[in-house]
Amino acid sequence: MTTVLFGEPFDAGLEEAERHLRSADLVAAQGVYERLLAGAQAPFLRAHLLTNLGMVRLERSDLAGSAAGHEQAIALLRDLLASTLEPFERQLCLDDLLKALTGQADLHRKTGNLDTAGACLDEAATWLPEFEGDGTRAAELGNARAALLMSRGEWGAAEDVAAATLSTTLSATPEAVTTVPYLLTTLGLIGASTGRFDLAEDYFAQAQDILGEEPQLIAHRGYVAMRSGDLDEASKLYAEASAIFEQRRQAGDLAICEQARGFIAALRGKPAEAGELMATSLARFERHGMANAAADTMLLASQQAYRRGDIAEMQRLSVQAREVFEAHGLYERCAQADYLTASSIDEGLSRSAYGEHEASAIDSALALALPAALALEAARYDFATSHARAQWLALADEAMRLVFRLATRRQDQGLLFELVEFRCAGAPLARRESLVDTIFPDPAMKIHDWGDGTTMPGGPVAGVAAAEGLRVGLPPKVLMWPGSDRTALQEYIVEAESRYHRRIVGDETVESW
Repeated sequence: MTTVLFGEPFDAGLEEAERHLRSADLVAAQGVYERLLAGAQAPFLRAHLLTNLGMVRLERSDLAGSAAGHEQAIALLRDLLASTLEPFERQLCLDDLLKALTGQADLHRKTGNLDTAGACLDEAATWLPEFEGDGTRAAELGNARAALLMSRGEWGAAEDVAAATLSTTLSATPEAVTTVPYLLTTLGLIGASTGRFDLAEDYFAQAQDILGEEPQLIAHRGYVAMRSGDLDEASKLYAEASAIFEQRRQAGDLAICEQARGFIAALRGKPAEAGELMATSLARFERHGMANAAADTMLLASQQAYRRGDIAEMQRLSVQAREVFEAHGLYERCAQADYLTASSIDEGLSRSAYGEHEASAIDSALALALPAALALEAARYDFATSHARAQWLALADEAMRLVFRLATRRQDQGLLFELVEFRCAGAPLARRESLVDTIFPDPAMKIHDWGDGTTMPGGPVAGVAAAEGLRVGLPPKVLMWPGSDRTALQEYIVEAESRYHRRIVGDETVESW
């Protein structure tokens, strides 16, 4: 039941739309809002309808339509709040503005514009203290902030924000705040991504007690099953969720399920099924403007193309994915794309003779592979759990093995010497297999970026990582011979730090002799 009375036919129409939303009929709810908007004249009524319409379109992955609705609503509400309003009217405007800004942030997050999403949340935070609500908008803002941090790869910070928001909400008026199950879901996703599967299942079960058997929760349980290695259960759960999303015409959620099912099919040795699902998922993401999700699908499909020997398709997809990742500042994913491109050149060298062009092909592959390998290994030191570090170690090892193959093929004794010295500097590394064999592990439980000079945490985190045989800090710079300031892999390290925007070596310098 709506609490804002606009007169007929708007009051009855808003109630009708709410009934459709409760029954998950998003298409019908959207139709009602569009009908009401056509007859609305008052600025606040239009803003209210545009906000609700934008949220429904966002849920249906109509990102362009959602963006237009949110932008119009926010402009109207800002103008209203700049005018003289009665206190009750001002509270109503603030309520809708906070909802619209949070929705717009989620929209920009899904399109890959993470900085713009953060700016929306920052603006919402400036309006929040003036709003006298029941805690719902504050909880939504906290959950959106956690989701944005997850998209940036700052998983530790995301967990802190989600947990603090949930605690604050539960200590106030939890029965009135509908955001609680979504905060529980966010914490469950963080737990699943960091290998804490029992914790994830517990959060999802708490959310289900409130929401019921929602398809999003079914898909999330599929994610847990996939991450824990139960591929049959994961496939069943994702298929079940897909059927519901398809019925409800929630294209973005359906595409995520298809991407996961394609990934599972590839792991189970079904390349034709995997390729079909990946192609369908990619088409949906691209059609709805979900750029980062589309690029992730391209990278997975590129990996699958490489494994089946379709090098041209692998190169096409990895180049396209890299362009998206670079545009949105996702530099670790750029390194993965560069690694795949270098792998394709190596594969070509193994399959056929390049003749007089072989030397330049090897040089091109090394110019991509070595900076990428350095960046992928350095990325492990952003992780605060040994589980996540072990996942990324498999990827770093694969990339570095490629580098050694290329250096050996070039018969570059000097480079091989520097590679050995650099790899041996610091603590030895012990390999630990991940539960699901993939060269594209999920970024999980990351600490903050290195750009501000942050160092690895000590205490229990460092202790656990060291217990797994994993180095807990960046490798040192290695001086190659007395009387020279030449360090191992010097040019490649500079290139990697520039290309992927991260530190590759620590401040310590050691001597190789």
